[in-house]
Amino acid sequence: MTKDQIDEEILDAAAALFARHGVEQTSIQRIADAVGYSKTGLLHRFPGKDALQDATVAHTLGALRTVAADVGDVPLGPERDRAVVEALVDLTARRPGLVAFVLTALSGQDGAIGTEQLDALGEVLFGAFGAQLKPDPATTPAFPERGARITTAVGGLAVASLACADIPFDLVRPHLVAAALGALGHPVPHRTPED
Repeated sequence: MTKDQIDEEILDAAAALFARHGVEQTSIQRIADAVGYSKTGLLHRFPGKDALQDATVAHTLGALRTVAADVGDVPLGPERDRAVVEALVDLTARRPGLVAFVLTALSGQDGAIGTEQLDALGEVLFGAFGAQLKPDPATTPAFPERGARITTAVGGLAVASLACADIPFDLVRPHLVAAALGALGHPVPHRTPED
């Protein structure tokens, strides 16, 4: 594996553990164990938990910015939502920890990450869908329906992808996409049990 691939593996494992246990409760040793490295080896790459947390946030932001850039030319509406959902589903298949980390960050869970980092992740994610994380209260309710639907779609995607981890991705992918689009309020075609 290349250095970048090793770092991605470490950052995805850190993201998953941060999402599951919170940053404060996740030790460097736990992350090292998850990726099969020694604590010393991990600290050689990332000099401490703060550096690892910052790198995890930066990596997650980079992945979300790539999704947003890839769909930037797609008109807002159902077509754009589908493009974002499909990109997130594919990201979940490659890096499930990142999507779980995004969900945890959006939940505002104590000890997850700092407010500025949380806002940055949320703004990029919501922006990909053409929405605002923190809309102007003078013109939009504090937590509009669109925000609830985006959060539900991403949350459902994160949970369902973990629950379906043992199912071949090509079999579960269309169902993850359909469920997320349904959460966003888009009609999805009826599927038979054989689908």
